Amino acid sequence: MNGAGVVFDHTALLALGSGSQLASQLVVAAHGQVGRHVYTPALCLAAAVAQRPALADHIGALPAMEVIELGFTAAGSVGHLIADGADWQACQAIDAARPSAEWPHGLPVVTALPALYRPHGIALIPLEKGSPGGQ
Repeated sequence: MNGAGVVFDHTALLALGSGSQLASQLVVAAHGQVGRHVYTPALCLAAAVAQRPALADHIGALPAMEVIELGFTAAGSVGHLIADGADWQACQAIDAARPSAEWPHGLPVVTALPALYRPHGIALIPLEKGSPGGQ
């Protein structure tokens, strides 16, 4: 399927590093098909690396993983989300998943903690409980 994308939050990155089949399948699909994207918000990567430092090298070695920088506009949006009580580890994923010019319907967030996203109306791909890296 062309034009498909997902956002990996910190829990999905941890699951990927622990061997989650679903997370791995999404990365392999993005690597093998034009138009598939796996986005990794920089704050999510930082949160995952804080828990598992070697994960940075692992993620950096995967060409299908596209790290989203925290630019000026996103920083403002993330700041508002944090001020409204959202978990800082999820805020850039929330921002990245919202509808945009490139993704008019938004993107689903791959996560082991769906409760972080439900109040924000974000589409989700939950990682199964008990999966490697799941929390």
